[in-house]
Order: sequence, then structure tokens, then C-alpha cells
Amino acid sequence: MKALILVGGYGTRLRPLTFTTPKPLVPFCNLPIVLHQIEALVRAGVKEVVLAVNYQPEVMIEFLKKAESQYGITITCSQEDVPMGTAGPLALARKLLTKDNEPFFHVEFGCYM
Repeated sequence: MKALILVGGYGTRLRPLTFTTPKPLVPFCNLPIVLHQIEALVRAGVKEVVLAVNYQPEVMIEFLKKAESQYGITITCSQEDVPMGTAGPLALARKLLTKDNEPFFHVEFGCYM
């Protein structure tokens, strides 16, 4: 099973924390927020996670390399050049998500943050 997590936002409501750290990497209960979601996905049987990233992608990619080995899953980044809302990242990641006809679902990161 695969999942797409939309993590491209700037985290403006979490400023000043997000001036230097992407919102998904801001700690919550001593763990970056995105790892809470990844752990839940792993418990649900997800083996491949695609993250639609935009803000500070190099920081996210470096962090996710470590998480990939820690959780024994594949994490791929689909990088947006400009924020594209919800449907844009889905279209951008289409090839990654449909390469093997396996079902997938998407998670909107930080809708209520």
C-alpha cells in the first residue's frame, strides 16, 4: 500500500518556528510532526510514502533519507516548484503513485495547524 502526504505548505501560522524549519519537521511531543504520520502509516501497512514537498525541499529530503531506513519503507519526494493546492501535487505524483496499479491514499498534512 502507498500513501501520498501533502507537506508543501510554508507553515505561516507556526512562525517564527518555520522560518528555519519546514513545518513537517517542527517537533511535537519530541518527534517531528511528519514522523507521527509516517509511524501511523507504517502501522496501517503502508510500505511506500510519497511526499509532495515545496518549502525547503533539500532539508526535507535529507531528513527523509534517515527516516526511510529507520522505518524500513520507501520514501520518495515529489517536488513542486510552486504551491499547487491539493489536486496539483496529486497530478505531479501520478506516475509515482500509479506505476504498479497498487492502491494508494493521500493525507493532507497540517490541515488544522
